[in-house]
Amino acid sequence: MSSGMSLMSLRRKLRDSKLWILPIYLFLIVFVIFPLVRLFVDSFTTADIQLSALNEVALTTDLLEEKVKAGEMEDALAASHDIALLLDRSIDVVGHMIDALGRATFSQDELIARWQGAQDRVAEEAAVMAELQDDPVAALAQARKSKALVQEIVDLPRRAFSVEFFLDVFRDRLYMKALGNSLLLGLATVATTSVIGFAVAYLLVRYDFPGRKAYNFLATIPIVMPPLVGVLGFIFILGRGGTVNELFYQLADALEKSWPAVSNWLYDRLPFNFIYGWHGLLLVETCHLFPLITLNVVDSLSKIDASLEEAAESVGSVGFKRLFDVTIPLTIPGFVTGALLVFIGAFADFAAPMVVGLTNFIAPLAYMDIQQFTDRHLFKMGITVGAVMVLISVGLLLIAKRYISLKDYTTLSYKAVERKPLRGGKQAWAHVFLILLLLISYTPYLGVGLASFARSWSMSPLPTSWTLAHYEKILLYAPGYIINTFQFCILAVLMCILIGLPVAWVMARTDMRSRGALDILTTLVLALPGTALGIAYIRAFNMPILFSTPLANIWIIIPIVLAVRRLPYTVRSSYGSLLVVHRSMEEAAQSVGAGGLKTFKDVTFPLIWKGVLAGALFSFMTSIQESAATLLLAIPGWETMTVGIFTFYTGGTHGDAAALGFILIVVGVITLFIMDRLTSATTSGGLFG
Repeated sequence: MSSGMSLMSLRRKLRDSKLWILPIYLFLIVFVIFPLVRLFVDSFTTADIQLSALNEVALTTDLLEEKVKAGEMEDALAASHDIALLLDRSIDVVGHMIDALGRATFSQDELIARWQGAQDRVAEEAAVMAELQDDPVAALAQARKSKALVQEIVDLPRRAFSVEFFLDVFRDRLYMKALGNSLLLGLATVATTSVIGFAVAYLLVRYDFPGRKAYNFLATIPIVMPPLVGVLGFIFILGRGGTVNELFYQLADALEKSWPAVSNWLYDRLPFNFIYGWHGLLLVETCHLFPLITLNVVDSLSKIDASLEEAAESVGSVGFKRLFDVTIPLTIPGFVTGALLVFIGAFADFAAPMVVGLTNFIAPLAYMDIQQFTDRHLFKMGITVGAVMVLISVGLLLIAKRYISLKDYTTLSYKAVERKPLRGGKQAWAHVFLILLLLISYTPYLGVGLASFARSWSMSPLPTSWTLAHYEKILLYAPGYIINTFQFCILAVLMCILIGLPVAWVMARTDMRSRGALDILTTLVLALPGTALGIAYIRAFNMPILFSTPLANIWIIIPIVLAVRRLPYTVRSSYGSLLVVHRSMEEAAQSVGAGGLKTFKDVTFPLIWKGVLAGALFSFMTSIQESAATLLLAIPGWETMTVGIFTFYTGGTHGDAAALGFILIVVGVITLFIMDRLTSATTSGGLFG
């Protein structure tokens, strides 16, 4: 009896101690906080000069000793000459390190003096070795001394606090122009998506008309198409050799005899290069991101008590005046959430600009810099640009959160909204607007679909012959892109549930001091640009810690970064579902002896599973289209579909890229359909709770 009681007591203590949350904290610390800390530490330090010449001195000394012992004097002579050259080169290497330390923000006089002393000693060793290099036996004795000196120098501190690279970013016209372009693109996309997204949301929430439910679903679908695929689809339709230009060429030919002036006018302006530029990129981002505004504004509009708008009408506030005085101010939480997500999506996208040849944006510039492993300065600039992107995104998040907290939105309610019937001319205009929007938004689907089945598509508006060869190639010779994507995204979703659900529980059901920190951290993650997070992971996990191979070179890094990127969706969806379940139901189960885990399994989870699943499906849907982080962290043999699309297109196999893109779209649409069937309202979750 006593042993049973002690066991129960131990279980109660373990439950009350909440030790179960420790693995969650560990995951967040390792894969969220640590990479960001590493990113900023690297950004605020001097350049880590590669001391390869010094390291080669030690290796070549070992070779010299081996050759002398073996009596291979010709090879030993060559090795001694190499050591002399390496020591001479090391003088300049140490000099570069001294220059880097000299540019540090705070005084590094003592450390610089140590490096200068090391440089003098290397110069002495180099001079002696130059005299002995023709005598391998004598050179070996000297080389051993040089090897010991080299090891001392390699062990010297090489990093110091510095804002050198931040200053370089803000002094360099190239980076400032790229930053300005990205900020402008983000703001312009917010402007276009706000107008479109709010208009769609208002029509769907406030009015009833034929086809409203269908429009509600169809207007959400563009969110499943990543900008990378969208820009490909628009190129096939609006590109130089696309459908639109070919139709205009045919029109010009047809008018050549009857209307020569018009024909010549057209020829002078063809081809129209609409997609290759700012306007094309803005079109792509707008078509992809406007559903984020719609989803979040729909959520806010659905909670506004209709009596407030009626009261405004009673005092003369009608039409647009009522809209700007009452409706829009009350949708601010949802609108700001959507606008922030839109801005970050457009601001941090690098794949779409690169496909259309626009590299003067901050994300493409960071991507290209981080690929320059041999150029340490450019590599360091890429890291710093990633840090700048994080600072801007997080800064906007904090401003938005602060702005919302200063206002009172307690007038929001969860009453069902009574929709007004839309008839006559207004209904016709609503249909025209929604159909035109969908036609433009679905144009990339058409382009990608046609290209994926085209055997030949040249100098004609539509393909002249059709084939399944592109799909056969993908399925037979490159199925890894699809298999890897599903494996990684499923693993990412499982991690999101295993981590996100406990986090949501802590936030909704406990008074733990850390619940506020968890709220802030999961909100922060949503604001992190994928490009910056990819760079942070490269820096944080490029050294072997627990394994002989760095984590950045192991396939598991991809599902981890996907899980981190999409974790907020699962957290917010689960948190919202938990708030709806009254605690009295759980307390009733516990009052009859049910433990915490059993209560959750038998009572709580059956009531919240739809919300958890909706968040998980949204995480899956957005994970399959992730390109920023996955392109940076891609491992040979473990590439995802977006990496494959980018690789095929840049390699010139456009049909294969289109086939893979169309498969991605179909998977996304199916996932969205399932999510729409499971939930009464498809939302991305409120960013600010």
